[in-house]
Amino acid sequence: MSHHRRHLLEKVQVQVAAAAALAIVYFLIAPALRPWEPVGATAFVPMGDYGRFVVFAVAVWAISAGCAALTLSARPEGALLATLVGVAGFSFASGPMRMLLWRWEGNFGRLFALLSAEVLAMAVVVLGAMIVIVLVRAGLHRLLPKVTWKNPALTAKSTDKQAGKTQVMHAAGAVIMELAVAMLLLVITFRSTDRGQIAFALAASFFIAALAAHQTFPIRTVVPLWFGPIIMAVLVFALGWVGASGGGSGPVWQSALMSARNLPLRAALPVDWLALGSGGAVAGFWLSSRMKEAKPADD
Repeated sequence: MSHHRRHLLEKVQVQVAAAAALAIVYFLIAPALRPWEPVGATAFVPMGDYGRFVVFAVAVWAISAGCAALTLSARPEGALLATLVGVAGFSFASGPMRMLLWRWEGNFGRLFALLSAEVLAMAVVVLGAMIVIVLVRAGLHRLLPKVTWKNPALTAKSTDKQAGKTQVMHAAGAVIMELAVAMLLLVITFRSTDRGQIAFALAASFFIAALAAHQTFPIRTVVPLWFGPIIMAVLVFALGWVGASGGGSGPVWQSALMSARNLPLRAALPVDWLALGSGGAVAGFWLSSRMKEAKPADD
């Protein structure tokens, strides 16, 4: 198969898997997991809905298995991207953050602490989804070895320790650059707390930031860039907790808290950071990988 046809097949597979995952979640799964309020926000830990969170996790893992099967001829990041697009169905079906703020009025410190915990719990769910993708693709590779995606970079992959150290340095540099670029873009794009504005700001900012970071630092895995939005989300909610609890002192803390108040980032729910932030980052890495692979073929 030619390089162009292989790239086209990969693109079609990821798009079909993403569209199917989004439709299934938005129309079937998300309504079943909605809170009892008609316009309630999709949040599990602050509401003590641990049973619903388990169902959420199982649903994400099932979606990831389906996406892995549908994107067998695509790179693994395509399956993860399709899965996170599916998770975005929970975000699109959610009510605004203000519903939680009304419920937790007078105890915002605890709310933001619980939201930080939910971000980390959702990160664990996605790590589980990545494991599911690897296992499904490995099993299908045994049945359909000629169909499974083969990474051209693996043939020239170095295994010496110096190469490993270089990758660690590149990963650190990529995350730092991603967070810096994303924060700059979020300041520009995150202008209101409307759900549509939140979706656009998170997805676009981390897409561009991850694309730029991967073009600058040749990392081999999407994990550092995927985890960047998780880091930022935890920091944002932590600042909210410190501000609401009256903790912190000195000009550094005051400056940080003032910046946090002026930027409406805390209007984004944990599921928004996961699906739209991390999803945008994975999309940026996926596109950058395709661009880098296409360059030698075009020469």
